[in-house]
Amino acid sequence: MSAEDSLAVSLLVILVIAAVTLMTILYSLFKNAGKRDELEELLADDEEDRKEELAGGETETREPWEKDSDWWKE
Repeated sequence: MSAEDSLAVSLLVILVIAAVTLMTILYSLFKNAGKRDELEELLADDEEDRKEELAGGETETREPWEKDSDWWKE
């Protein structure tokens, strides 16, 4: 095998590795595209609960380190 042949073969190997990597990424994206993450569901449930609490007439409590919502007006 000559030097030119080894260059062509190594370039082909690199292209095959890149193609396999791309196909693996695309496969995992399409495989998981329809699934909903458990953490996302938990966060959505917490957000709904928080909206219900606030709609119930309770005032929102602040932590001591939080600024007022209109701090920028001062």
